Amino acid sequence: MRTMREMGRSALLVLSFVLPVSLSADEAKKPLTVEEISEKVDAAQSGVKDAQMDLKMEMKDALSGQVQRIKGQVKIKNPDKVFVHYNEPIDQDLYVSGPLAQMYQPAQKMVYRRENKTGEEAQTPLYVGVGKELKRYMGISKVTLLEDSDQQVRLLFKAKSDDAGFDEMKVTLRKSDWWPTRMEVTTPSATTRAEFTRFRFDQGLKDGLFQFTPPKDVEVVDGAVF
Repeated sequence: MRTMREMGRSALLVLSFVLPVSLSADEAKKPLTVEEISEKVDAAQSGVKDAQMDLKMEMKDALSGQVQRIKGQVKIKNPDKVFVHYNEPIDQDLYVSGPLAQMYQPAQKMVYRRENKTGEEAQTPLYVGVGKELKRYMGISKVTLLEDSDQQVRLLFKAKSDDAGFDEMKVTLRKSDWWPTRMEVTTPSATTRAEFTRFRFDQGLKDGLFQFTPPKDVEVVDGAVF
């Protein structure tokens, strides 16, 4: 489970559509500020009931240089439900609902479970949480705008403290719906690159998709960090 620990923590990505605003030629050329980007992400995520996307990720160990490639599908439902099915390198499922997060590895007959205190959302991998938690990450980081093109913006986060969960993070958001499409997260032990494709919104995902009860024949480990 070491690789799952390195994926990071925190809530989910939920973004939406932002109505276009008429701007003068001078205003249109003016780069967005970090605060304006955060506001657009907040406005976008509030309008989406559910979202789905494909995930492709590459993790490089800082010491050995070994690279692990991960593929899967992410499903999200507002306000606090996440389901991630990983199909490479092994089949495993991540369920997040309210304060409870569970990672199920059927081949190993293992469930890793973590439940936060009442009123707190469960910790989910950083690559899933950065959209919804953008303001929080801005508060604990020094943020630089690296790119502001017609199609996308790219932000650089440098953590201000050692307990942020990362050292440096780059996030690309497309302007069509203000959804993160690429991330690169650096920690002392690994560099993780994630790419999201095939976005689908408001498909009517059922609550049952995000519910999970461990089978009787599996070992359950409480307090795990993913």
